[in-house]
Amino acid sequence: MSLINRIIIGTWSLSGDFGKIPNQEVENILYHTIKSGFIEFDTAPNYGAGEIDNILSKVISNSNQKIKINTKCGNSPNGIKSFKIEDMIKTVEHSLKLFGSINILFLHNPREEIVEWTKIINFLNDLKSQNLIKSTGISLARNYYFDDNLLNQFDFIQDEINLLNFISLEKLKKIKSKIIARSPLASGVLSGNLNEHRVFEKNDYRSSWLKGERLKNILYQVKNFERVSNMKLADLAKSFIFSQSNVDKVIFGIKSKTHIDQLVTDTENIPFIKKDTLESIIELSKINYGLDFQKKGY
Repeated sequence: MSLINRIIIGTWSLSGDFGKIPNQEVENILYHTIKSGFIEFDTAPNYGAGEIDNILSKVISNSNQKIKINTKCGNSPNGIKSFKIEDMIKTVEHSLKLFGSINILFLHNPREEIVEWTKIINFLNDLKSQNLIKSTGISLARNYYFDDNLLNQFDFIQDEINLLNFISLEKLKKIKSKIIARSPLASGVLSGNLNEHRVFEKNDYRSSWLKGERLKNILYQVKNFERVSNMKLADLAKSFIFSQSNVDKVIFGIKSKTHIDQLVTDTENIPFIKKDTLESIIELSKINYGLDFQKKGY
């Protein structure tokens, strides 16, 4: 599989939850994305209170490309989380109305809300048997895992995997489901553009945690990658995630046409990560990237 076919474009970063972007600009970015060859998107009904889904639907309806939409159920545009069948049916019906078809339907970051798992699995499989969705999936909450028998009942598992958080590579190595990695740049932490003076807008969800002492700690963790590689940080992060043979696809969030152009370049020129560098990264994780374990980093 070529690298461009391994990339899914994440829309959360375009939704306004990472800082507001004018709707017309979002449309232009999405058109540019499709024109550049990226035809698979990851979204959710609660991203930007549902606004990004409306924009994405408009762009798709004006495109002659066959677009794949991966979406989620369990979170509504008004911020209410529910895995009741009747609520998820409403979500799926709305998504089908917007997009016409659903490639992968994920349960959206469940933790302890679901008790009757058999009922939920049957619901998803029924949607699949009716050809309302192509595949079933579960998007895991960060570092929250279920037993292998349950996870193996999904076609796809989505989880955060990056240089600063790859515990799931070990947790999921025996799972037969295909793995989709999200947050390969750790919400911008691994972009190479973060510094201790960075202040995020109030409407950017990162403003609640990428600040103060924690920001300094995270920057300390990130600086340790200079010890194991002379690659640019973003290149190292991308090379790392693409080197994982058990990762089927990777979700990249984008906020500009420039981000898309860079992804196109990456698919052609991403540097190869050396085996000894991979081993050094694993060792760094064992020492919390040089940060005291009592301090809160990434």
